[in-house]
Amino acid sequence: MKRYHILIFALMALLSACNTNDEVLHPQYDEALEIKGIQVGITGAEAALTRAATVDPLKVSLGRTKFVANDSIVFTTIMRTDTPLDSFTYSNIHYVYNGSSWDRASNGTTKDPEKIYWTDGHNTHTFIGYCVPSGYHWEVKNTSGIDIYASELGYGKDAITYGSKDAIEKEDPLILYSDSTKADAGGLTTTVFFNHALSGVRVVVNIKDFAASATSLDTLVTVSDFKLLAQPCKYTWGANSMTDVTALDFGDGQTTKDITLWCAEPKGEGKAQSKTFTFYGLTTPQDATFHGVTANSDKYLQFQFTVKYPDADNTTTLTKTYTGKFSKLVNFQSGKCTTLNISLNHQNEQMFMKVTYDDWDFVATPDLGELRKKSTFMDIDSQVTIHSDANATIDDATWLYKDENKVVKDIYGNDGSAASPYLIKSASQLFSFAKEVKNNNTFGNKYVRLDADITMQKSSDKTSVEDTTSNVSAVSWIGIGDADHPFQGTFLGGDRYINRLSGSPLFVNLGDSACVEQLYITTIGSVANGALASTNTGVIGGCKVIDDVTLSGEGGGALIGTNASTGVIHACYYTGDGDLVGNQKATDHGTIVGCYQAGQISSFTNSTLSSFVADLNSQLTTWYGANSGKFKSKFQFTYTIGNYPTVQVAP
Repeated sequence: MKRYHILIFALMALLSACNTNDEVLHPQYDEALEIKGIQVGITGAEAALTRAATVDPLKVSLGRTKFVANDSIVFTTIMRTDTPLDSFTYSNIHYVYNGSSWDRASNGTTKDPEKIYWTDGHNTHTFIGYCVPSGYHWEVKNTSGIDIYASELGYGKDAITYGSKDAIEKEDPLILYSDSTKADAGGLTTTVFFNHALSGVRVVVNIKDFAASATSLDTLVTVSDFKLLAQPCKYTWGANSMTDVTALDFGDGQTTKDITLWCAEPKGEGKAQSKTFTFYGLTTPQDATFHGVTANSDKYLQFQFTVKYPDADNTTTLTKTYTGKFSKLVNFQSGKCTTLNISLNHQNEQMFMKVTYDDWDFVATPDLGELRKKSTFMDIDSQVTIHSDANATIDDATWLYKDENKVVKDIYGNDGSAASPYLIKSASQLFSFAKEVKNNNTFGNKYVRLDADITMQKSSDKTSVEDTTSNVSAVSWIGIGDADHPFQGTFLGGDRYINRLSGSPLFVNLGDSACVEQLYITTIGSVANGALASTNTGVIGGCKVIDDVTLSGEGGGALIGTNASTGVIHACYYTGDGDLVGNQKATDHGTIVGCYQAGQISSFTNSTLSSFVADLNSQLTTWYGANSGKFKSKFQFTYTIGNYPTVQVAP
């Protein structure tokens, strides 16, 4: 996550280690440090616990993920955590973000040149504060003398409407409490992180069983104006302890407002009976105490939304507004997002709603989070489409299609660029990918990223899957490309697994422009020549094959069957018996640097294994330095006692 710098010029004076009353300063000490800045991030290492992450698959973030011009930070307290000196305890310290850096200010407006003096950079310090979003109806009030702050959603308004993603960000306050802040390495800076205070709301309305058929006019309905009714909107947080800061309370004189959520795709996502409408917004954290779990069901969350029905000629519409309420407690937590799932159905010619509730914890992925999404090969339909098929429209495409401008995109809207790689989220899309390459789509200068762990077979005694859609008795993995059709793009494994691969290798032919990174493979049955590829003339980095591989071809390797003279393999390993690369003992085996297989380290002690890892990393560092044009990412190995050295992206 990008960090934002506040320039604070501070002169540090070190307290005497022998003085127990902490009252005598010794500024002449050689160990005195000067803190030159504070690095500020949103959520930081705790991203897995917050809602400031991208929502899959709509790529809509809830709340602020970066600072913008005119954001203001108020440090209500800065002090040494243990036995702080009054003269080195500060309050009401303001900063304003100018778009690139933070300016010290008085009352959040005028620059204030005063310096902040710290006792030292060795002991932990306590930082307490908040950051309010800029340019919106938002108010912070400090109650009398006890560091308790209060605010209100939609301040000055009777109702709240989140009409855009920007409107959500502008009401998203951040809070800070840390009693373990230290100077970073060298004592030049210190780092603090802000957390989200409010609760995110995500409502998914689907019409899965609403329409009679995929061609029914009912599939054209739209859902809009989704409101959470009578939501408490005043809230407080305390600045005296971690508990007070992270668990928000309701202020006195609580008032309620209707909150209209924002819909990123007003026409809905998906097609036919699979269409969904997703709404986003913020609300105040609420617990069972406020709702009062009693017989009074009016205490439960109530909502309202509008449905527009097209008439038979699809030129006019009928508009209806529906209300509903949950039959059980819905909990909204500070810094998290609650997802509400609502299904619309027809029964006895009337509409009813089936409502489920789940608490959605967003987590960080290699690019978007570490959420382990899985897909099983056994669900595959061999009749997948490729983008050149006549029926490969956005509604019927398995994976790729041509949009109205003849641009080839995936069904998630990505164009295959480095900034927007094609995503593979299911086994059927992997199968479609294989057929694309065999149909002479080389993917040259394109990027493809694996976005789910894919298990190729349902169980360990299966190597193919029955095809229920045709007269073919079974569907087997066909491999990506062939001898005449190499893959020439970049395949980003995304730190994910292809499990229970069988028969053909994943790639049959990696061309001289191909690159594969951070892909992990396990096999089942036998694989021809190599699990990742039969032939490689491109670049493979940071990949691994787990457990033993049974090869059906002669002279193959667990990872690669044959590495051509132009082929490069770096920072890869294999934990089973046999060779990593089929021709690695040959005179011309291309470039293989910083790689190992289990047989090399089976007799190592902890100390020799540690030295072995250091040697691998040294090889990689030297090679990276001399061959800057031959790789996309750098990797290094990490030594762990009692385990195989593991690979990761180098910092």
